[in-house]
Amino acid sequence: MVSTYKRTLQACSLKKDLELFSHGDQTVIGDRSINLSGGQKQRLQLAMTLYQDAGIYLLDDPFSAVDAHSGSELFKLQM
Repeated sequence: MVSTYKRTLQACSLKKDLELFSHGDQTVIGDRSINLSGGQKQRLQLAMTLYQDAGIYLLDDPFSAVDAHSGSELFKLQM
């Protein structure tokens, strides 16, 4: 059985990003650390939202900063 964490990473196309980070999912993001692209920020925010497993989600243009391929993958999202 796949954990919610792994399903969320896969659904939000974050696996490749985490592989590039020096400390994977333990990498500090923010002041004096790594900078994220707009698409990475958007996918990370979506992942944090999905991981909460709420009954209702209110999203304001969640695909605005992601590229076409990522947007297509996110649209197929099934949690």
